[in-house]
Amino acid sequence: MLKIILQNFHLEKVFWIIISKLKFIILVGLICGVITGAVSMFMREDTYMAQISLYVYANPDYINDNGINISTSDITSASTLLNSYTQILKSDSFLNSVIEEAELNTAYYNANVLRREITSSAVGGTAVFKIFVSDSNPYNAMLIANTIGKLAPQKIISIVKSGGIEVLDEAVLPTQPSESTNIIVFAAIGVFGGAVLATLVFLFIGFRDTRYRRVYEVTDMFNIPILGTVPQIDEKKENGAPDILLNEKSPFVLKEAYNDIRTNLVFAGKNEKCPVFAVTGADYDEGKTTSSINIAIAFSMMGKKTLLIDADLRNGNIAQELNIEQSSGLSEFLSGKKEIRIVPNALENLDVITSGEYPLNPTELLIGKKWMGLINELKEKYEMIIIDTPSIGIVTDGIEVVNVATAFIVVIRELLTKFEREEMIIRRLEAVDANICGFVYNGISVKSEDYNHKDYVNGGEYGKRNSAGV
Repeated sequence: MLKIILQNFHLEKVFWIIISKLKFIILVGLICGVITGAVSMFMREDTYMAQISLYVYANPDYINDNGINISTSDITSASTLLNSYTQILKSDSFLNSVIEEAELNTAYYNANVLRREITSSAVGGTAVFKIFVSDSNPYNAMLIANTIGKLAPQKIISIVKSGGIEVLDEAVLPTQPSESTNIIVFAAIGVFGGAVLATLVFLFIGFRDTRYRRVYEVTDMFNIPILGTVPQIDEKKENGAPDILLNEKSPFVLKEAYNDIRTNLVFAGKNEKCPVFAVTGADYDEGKTTSSINIAIAFSMMGKKTLLIDADLRNGNIAQELNIEQSSGLSEFLSGKKEIRIVPNALENLDVITSGEYPLNPTELLIGKKWMGLINELKEKYEMIIIDTPSIGIVTDGIEVVNVATAFIVVIRELLTKFEREEMIIRRLEAVDANICGFVYNGISVKSEDYNHKDYVNGGEYGKRNSAGV
């Protein structure tokens, strides 16, 4: 799985996944925000703070003697006692005394709980320090603070033996919470967290989807050229099926797609008098047979005497597509039952050999001397031969054509063909030293950045035409 994800990783795809799923990401984020906001509201807990002010004396005699003037040195000495006093006030023995004196519920309160609730701070440059008590119950916060003020003077004098403290201001009942659960913050965290989680899930699913989506995904994987990109077609025939076979009335974008393929194949023909191109693919429904027919038609339209052979002896469809009788064809000839039957001028300059009835041993028929002899004989009569072979990803019959083919044309269907399936058939072809002249990238959206003729679609003479499946 990791290999698939890494092989499928590309920044462009990351952005595409996020943008294409943005509505769902936002929706998930909002739902999570509502949930976390509702939970935080339900579990909301306010904290109240009560404070008491204490004054520290360096000499305990100062506490009850109003006639003594306290010097700066006395204040300094008192300040040095603050740390000691603070530690005493947070000791277990003192805090347990506070719990007992205040008659707090010991099922909830103990020394550790109070220690967490109590903080203190000194007022700079003075001998005054404040004790803060935070509690979810405002009355208990006030009660604990005032109980500390009540017990602290005697406790400190009994332990330290010097100095002392006196209460300046008693704690009052707090009416407003000092801290409160921020529902907005929790909701925002929920929105962000939900959106991030949804994004990660969609990215994971997206990177596991290894169907080809862009042309660069093909060229990144293989050092094999793209012969042409064939667009989706939405023009219908009378029976409601897409009009995907090439003819004089075909949309401009379809004609140009196969003109591009034809031009590239002319250069791939190795200057042979009659090149033989075998068309194959990885799986069903990639448009292999349609591509074979249209490539043959494209060559016939330029005046070349072309022969189209249906060598898919397991599932041949050329006869059905061209409304030709299937009664006798290639399989009958290769099995020695009949002479080869060539359907002349199925279209202008285009002859056809159908697959015939499905034999029990198609692979053996395609590796026999009779097959090679037939092709060599036909090459003397035609200028171009196109062979429609079985999908190599399903059966290996198509590989047997390597002994007669000038080159293989591999059909890829956008959003159907998968990386690993295509990689498998390319390895199979390379293992038998097959010459792969290029890919036909089929079913591309006319809105795609990779589509070569989108300018005509967007506003040219032929822009009103297009977009379903070849």
